[in-house]
This record gives sequence, C-alpha cells and structure tokens, in this order.
Amino acid sequence: MPARYDRRRATVVAFDGLRWESPEAVVINTSVVAEALLRREPEHAACDELLRRLAHERTRVVFNRLLEAELWEVVFNHALRTHTGQPDVRHSRFRQDARRAAAAKLDEAICAWNEMLAALDWQCVELDEVADAVPDLMCAYGLQSYDAVHAATLLRSGVTDMVSRDAGFAVLLPEDATLHTTRRRLSRTRARRRDACAG
Repeated sequence: MPARYDRRRATVVAFDGLRWESPEAVVINTSVVAEALLRREPEHAACDELLRRLAHERTRVVFNRLLEAELWEVVFNHALRTHTGQPDVRHSRFRQDARRAAAAKLDEAICAWNEMLAALDWQCVELDEVADAVPDLMCAYGLQSYDAVHAATLLRSGVTDMVSRDAGFAVLLPEDATLHTTRRRLSRTRARRRDACAG
C-alpha cells in the first residue's frame, strides 16, 4: 500500500511568491538560468530577480557542469530560431549566416553567465563526480539522463533545496528535495509531486 501523501513533507514553493525566503543553499538547474539570460522569455523577470536575490543574500548556489553545456545549447537554438523565424533549427544550424548570428548571442550569454558567477557564492560539481548515480536515478524515478545528473548533484551535495522550472523533479522524494519554482508552474509541480507520492 503506497504511503499517504503528506503536504507538509511534499514541499513545493514559488520563488517569485511574496513570502518566499531564500535557503542557505540551493541546487539550480538549467531551466532557471536560461530563462534569466533570455530577456524575451515569459519568466525572464522572475528568474533574473531570483538570481539577483541569491547573490544579494549570499545563498550558496550549487550546479553541475552539465548546466553550462545545456545552457549553450538552449541559447544557440533560441538565437537560430530568432534569426531564421523557423521553430525547427536542425538544418539552420548548418547555415553560415545563422551560425554567425547565433555565435554573437552565445558570446553575450557566456559573458552574462560569467557576470552572474562573479556575483554568486557558487560551487560546481563535475559530471564525473555524479555519473555513476545517473542510471539508478533514471530507473528509480523515470528521469531523463540529463535531469538525473542534476538530481544526482542535489543528492551528492547534501543540499535539499532545488530551484527549477521543470516539474519533472517533483518525482524526487520530498525529504530529498524541496522544490522552488515559479508561481506559474506551482500548481502543476505540486500535482506532479502529489501523484508521485501517491503512486
């Protein structure tokens, strides 16, 4: 018989909510950083303000090196879509004009990320430090391999607060991960965690 769902243990909070308090340390994944860097995205303001607040309050920000590789891919694809006006960028990335435009945006993003890091109290976990845990997390929770890397980073670091716009992390045990997301994604993430706890 599955354990009864307990709201007190299945904590999911909105980091752009009025009463949100910054934890001492958080693990952050790519979705929040990408949204903070891409100014025209719908949750840009909330994610940008979050990172500024984490810096101001000296919250320790832990991330996996994979975040950077994922971030460059998101920014590059976003720039390709903006330049070509096409949602599918599989072929446009081989066009020289599109690559030039994307390269300029990627350079801007790298500079912005480095400025963020200069303001933050941060710790980077290397991929090889958590790679062995990835298959088990995939099998235990159904996480995709990249998400399992971020989950493994959380579990290895000893930090129990995770900042993400991705509701998929709600499958992690409540005692392992308090999730911090946006108000816009709060109900979906809470529902996902409730289903995971009930199942």
